[in-house]
Amino acid sequence: MLTFRAGDNFAQAYEIVRPMSAGGMGVVYEVIHLHTKRRRALKVMLPNIVSDPLMRDRFALEAVVTADIESEHLTEVFDAGIDPATDCPYLAMELLRGEDLGARLKRGERCTPEETLTIVQQVARALEKTHARGIVHRDLKPDNLFVPKRDDGSMRIKILDFGIA
Repeated sequence: MLTFRAGDNFAQAYEIVRPMSAGGMGVVYEVIHLHTKRRRALKVMLPNIVSDPLMRDRFALEAVVTADIESEHLTEVFDAGIDPATDCPYLAMELLRGEDLGARLKRGERCTPEETLTIVQQVARALEKTHARGIVHRDLKPDNLFVPKRDDGSMRIKILDFGIA
């Protein structure tokens, strides 16, 4: 299996810092963009599905499916392409600090009624915009609702993983 370690160069533009998570289509790494020195999240397609044309198309769709929708509740994709050295497709996205709602619930933490209302309102606003464009998420669950840390402590949900939208 193709894996990357801290310090590895990817796509001649990103330095791998650490792995963050893995899912059905890819591994997400924290990276540093070599030209801007900004930290980003880099999703790299899993090697066992990289040769499947349908999965490559689905992965590529994730880069653009929400590109023309402005919402603070959708994860911004900055770059996408194929690494020439490995032939692995990738997406470079904003790096989110915090955790997904699923992890919080698995630890037994519950949301207050106010937090629940905030989550529902924010998810509904984002989905209203995606649905208006004919995009249906199809995998909405607590693990795909990320709760980033904000400077002022307020809650802002980010919807993750439009890979099967």
